[in-house]
Amino acid sequence: MLAETLNAKKTLPVDLLPVIFRNLAEYLQSVPVDCIAGSVWSPVIQALDSLLRRVILILSNMSGAEHLLEIMVSLLKVPQLSKSILEPFSKVISYAIQNLHLTQKVLVEICNLSGRAFAKERDKLYLGRQIVFDLVQALKFKTNVPDNNLLLLVGFLLQDAGGILPPGIIGDISGGESFVHISCHISDCMRQPYLNDILEFLADFHTLSKIKNLKASGTVPGLCEDTIGGVLKGAIAQYLALEMSRGNSKDSRTVSKYLPWLNNAPSSLQQGPKEFTECVGHMRLLSWLLMGSLTHTALVVRRIGTGTATPHQSHLRNSPLIIQPVPQEASCHIADHVQVIFAGFAEQSKTSVLHMSSLFHAFTLCQLWTVYLEQVASLAAISSEAYNTTLSVLFEFWAKVTPCILQLVSHSKLSESVNLHFLGLLESLKETRSTILAKLLPLWTPVLSSNTQLSGTLHVRLQNCRDAVPNLEEQDFHASEALLKWLQRLQFKMGQIELQSSTATQFYSI
Repeated sequence: MLAETLNAKKTLPVDLLPVIFRNLAEYLQSVPVDCIAGSVWSPVIQALDSLLRRVILILSNMSGAEHLLEIMVSLLKVPQLSKSILEPFSKVISYAIQNLHLTQKVLVEICNLSGRAFAKERDKLYLGRQIVFDLVQALKFKTNVPDNNLLLLVGFLLQDAGGILPPGIIGDISGGESFVHISCHISDCMRQPYLNDILEFLADFHTLSKIKNLKASGTVPGLCEDTIGGVLKGAIAQYLALEMSRGNSKDSRTVSKYLPWLNNAPSSLQQGPKEFTECVGHMRLLSWLLMGSLTHTALVVRRIGTGTATPHQSHLRNSPLIIQPVPQEASCHIADHVQVIFAGFAEQSKTSVLHMSSLFHAFTLCQLWTVYLEQVASLAAISSEAYNTTLSVLFEFWAKVTPCILQLVSHSKLSESVNLHFLGLLESLKETRSTILAKLLPLWTPVLSSNTQLSGTLHVRLQNCRDAVPNLEEQDFHASEALLKWLQRLQFKMGQIELQSSTATQFYSI
């Protein structure tokens, strides 16, 4: 009767609709809708369908629209629900994403109930596809979504794929302590049509600058415009790392599909400003992927080690500790890319701010690849063939890269900068409780012995790295805490370097 009465009106009473929809939402929540025959609900659903199609046109002029989401959740429990109502539902969801305050509970219920309400796969995923579409539109800067909703959607996607949003980012979803893992198939909706868009978001050098400008010009208060971009990239990187790792387990060509340039680093004869810039971009993308992989590892080990993975989070206990978006066989090709930067830095660094920051990106990739391979090695028993193979790959990587660092140090004008970056690398390995730092030091002796011009303070820092003794008995979750803190700090640095370089501001982070 209510819907029919409103439909009979030539103009909907905008001022009364918030109260009407709030009361309707509460009424539907108290009615056992799934216990009433679908034939009884059929005329009601038809009337509400017509009403919602009219309401969509005036949503921007109406307050209390959040009650429509509660009504949707109740109606999705109705037996034999007509699929025609999915279209107005999707419009309401799209509006809510861009204008309302969403909660994870509502998103989970909408996606989960849609899967139960309809028989055809297309209808089951209709609303999930709308959520993913709006997320992708936001990541492509075609719509402006409030910070809370954007992070919520990214976290929702990440958790559906088996990942974890780092703690302290957004209260409704961070850490997932209260999250009951129900597959909502959001990651399925993202996987087929949009993975290339996700890859582009990570690879775009100006992404963080675009995010900052968009948030700075917005009228809705949000998170710090300087940090939200890095947080988003970190979460998206973890999602992409999960998807690529899952793809690698099924098809060895996954890496070639998404990183076709990986096996084709430019030679010294080919190297010009364009090739140098492309190489920097490739290293940045690899660094974000490794960042995502290592963050997932640290968070899973931390959750299991601290005992906060409750019984309903058994997916965390069963998920792989190490996800491998980039196989260790790619190590020699990664070394080739690093060599391009070290070989061309002296000449190309004066070209632009991006070229100036290339040394940071090269050493960052070296740090992440070293920690990544050490984590991969930890999957095997010490002294096993798999363990020794991974360490051999790592030693070969540094055997190729170290001579290039020595060559850079020989340039008097560059030696100080190179020394600081190299010292930062040693301190990073020490901070992450690296057990192979001592094994790599003999290989690095030529570089260390060239640091004769270091100040007293830097000599002390260097000696502390040399004296570091790894604790092999240390529990995994303590090491994961140290790894997570380092990753979060490095993620911030990576974000700031990209942001400042994009806006052509000289900025160095040592």
